[in-house]
Amino acid sequence: MRFKYEQLSSAPLLVNSIYESGSKGNPAADDPLTKLFKVDGYTKSVGNRGGFRKSSKEVNGKPTKQIAYGVIYSTGKIKEWPDTYDKSTGTFIYYGDNREPGNDYLNTKQKGNAWLKEIFEKAYGTYEARKTVPPMFVFETTGNGLNVEFLGVAVPGVKGKTLNQSLELKTFGETGNQFQNYIAHLTMINIEPEGVSRDWLAQLKNINGNPLKHAPKEWINFVQNGPAKIIPLNEKNKKTIDTTPDLILPSEKEYLAKVRTTQGKFRENLLRISPVCKICGMNITELLVASHIKPWKDSDNHERIVSYNGFLLCPSHDAAFDKGYITFNNDGKIILSHLIDNQNKELLNLNEDIKIELHPSQQKYITWHRENVFKHTQ
Repeated sequence: MRFKYEQLSSAPLLVNSIYESGSKGNPAADDPLTKLFKVDGYTKSVGNRGGFRKSSKEVNGKPTKQIAYGVIYSTGKIKEWPDTYDKSTGTFIYYGDNREPGNDYLNTKQKGNAWLKEIFEKAYGTYEARKTVPPMFVFETTGNGLNVEFLGVAVPGVKGKTLNQSLELKTFGETGNQFQNYIAHLTMINIEPEGVSRDWLAQLKNINGNPLKHAPKEWINFVQNGPAKIIPLNEKNKKTIDTTPDLILPSEKEYLAKVRTTQGKFRENLLRISPVCKICGMNITELLVASHIKPWKDSDNHERIVSYNGFLLCPSHDAAFDKGYITFNNDGKIILSHLIDNQNKELLNLNEDIKIELHPSQQKYITWHRENVFKHTQ
């Protein structure tokens, strides 16, 4: 998915999505992360400089010293500190911020290493301690201006590793010119197809908020059980080919991001809801089609992935619905186009008595389909 700069203040955080920068020609003003993480009702976002940015919790519109969440921005331009993401295991390696020979590794200007030490110790500590661990949202540059790609939500630690293995303290440099720095091993976790809710960001920003309310299920699993039970982001399950030509610029690194979450996650979510044809009940999952109610080409980025804009249909009923030969009233009662004669109604097993169950949130999409896709009689 791709979000323009003007959409960022309300955009969801979707894995592998592209968030575009502004066009003012001023890097500080055009930075997409600052706008993306400006939460309604709160005064401060994240900074517009640096590879690690923090957002503070607030009380009555004023920032506090408590961290709400962090944003990791990887440029890949610092050869000595090659942040890497192993998508096969969901492990993200992030280097600390001490590079000064003779300096205590915890005494850095931004206190990045001290902060890493604190959150990793909490991650491997108690449930109450993990509740105070701020999530980390990981982005990397696309190579096209200031555009960024969202890689996922990271938690401190790796399943099967101890605290000291997950947060390695290593010595760098030659004798007489050495210094210590952390190599942090984080795990990118699975999140729901709809992405990270902005309501969760609001809870995190509120000093009295509930950090588990609106949180991804896997984040809650981490808080409850620690790194030992983490389920990493599964590359196989999150990717599918997105052939929509207007979403990707071939000149960018985003070309590689043609493999996207959109259709695959959309289908997976519908299968979890009800793995049968909405009309006839056919349940051979390999044959079921994840059908958009409001078509992909006419939907915005949110509508393309939200499960309320779809249901599963067998191939025949999907084709009839997609081409506008059938639609539904808002109460779920089928409407048949007069262009379908009685013989084809029988062959398609369609009749005026069919009624499906619709969620209230699906009604606006059905209304759109009825007004814009359905083949009315001339």
